[in-house]
Amino acid sequence: MITKEYRHNTEFHGTDLNKPYVKAGFISVAASLLVLLSATEPQPFDLTMTAFAQDNDSTRRNPSALLSLPGATIMTNGLNSTLVDFASNIEQIRGHLNAAVMNKEAGNNTLAKAHTLHPIAEIYSTIEPQITNANTTLNETLSANLNQLSQMVNTSLAEEFNSQSKKISGLLNQTIKQVIPSAIADNSTFKLGVVSNLLSIAGKEYGEAVENGLIKEIVEYQDGQAFITRAEDMFMQASSTIPQEMDPEVQETKQFFSDINNSIQNKSSPEVLDKSIEAAIHEISEITGISKESLGGQTAGTESGEIISEIRSLLNQTVEAYRQQNYAEAEALATTAYLDNFEFIEAPLAEKDEALMENTEVMLREQLRQLIQNKVSLEELQQHIDKIQINLDKAEKLIG
Repeated sequence: MITKEYRHNTEFHGTDLNKPYVKAGFISVAASLLVLLSATEPQPFDLTMTAFAQDNDSTRRNPSALLSLPGATIMTNGLNSTLVDFASNIEQIRGHLNAAVMNKEAGNNTLAKAHTLHPIAEIYSTIEPQITNANTTLNETLSANLNQLSQMVNTSLAEEFNSQSKKISGLLNQTIKQVIPSAIADNSTFKLGVVSNLLSIAGKEYGEAVENGLIKEIVEYQDGQAFITRAEDMFMQASSTIPQEMDPEVQETKQFFSDINNSIQNKSSPEVLDKSIEAAIHEISEITGISKESLGGQTAGTESGEIISEIRSLLNQTVEAYRQQNYAEAEALATTAYLDNFEFIEAPLAEKDEALMENTEVMLREQLRQLIQNKVSLEELQQHIDKIQINLDKAEKLIG
């Protein structure tokens, strides 16, 4: 079972920001890892529910079960939001692996350790129900190998560490094949949905990391850089199958990726980076015909009140899943409430009431998930969620 550790337990402010591992890009490291979803398709923009019927390997995939997972929806634009989120989380893990390897090769075990812990502490519980539903053995193997990589940081040579990272990347490839039907995973529109999701998340990480041209959170800075690299790699994979008439939009998107990378290297203000990210998502919207709001997930343009409303809904769903003793689903919903929602209002809330933000963050990120894991009584869980709701009331008055 994966051990929960959180990045907030360790400070990295003393890092020498002039060392090569800070300035280096992630592309050369990313190239050493296996590439996700490399297949092409003859009809890149045909992505509907009928895609599930095209995969009959019931021993390998269980699409109907996937659709019963928390939040599973086929949106009217054709994108399965649950599977987009799942693939995005897999890509974030790859980004963390790339960053860990880069820091290990640079001799910075502290940062390498941080990037091995992020998938364990912040991502895995979100995707574990889907993986378990598809293949319990694969879930256990992937979980064990992620923990092993973290334990190897201080004891292994860079070559051994890199080898373990590549092994995990191979397991991530298997995970995609097990969870996401190939008709969807290989579809360009689906890939571009994942690209947009990654861009939005990278922008948020960068926003937490840079202020006044200085890096104040090195781990988040590297997260943003790594997620952009994964997004760009996926875009390049998808671009070869985009119809020729969309080539101007494809070229525009490539230019915006260049602008994004320049902004990160130059430590530009988060507002400058956000504009390039928004522009890239706009071009992807033009290519796919899907609205920017549907593509980018929770972006900076989303109203805080809408996000708080979504958190409330997810907490209610958490209670209902817990009532039915579906503990994995309850934890996944609770994790989504924090990672995919509350994180996007942390900054504006902290400006108004930092203590309220930190208190609510701990209640959502740590305490709620721990209560679910401990299988406390329904009454105790409800009492804790009621307290979170009270904090959300206060937050809504401040920023909603």
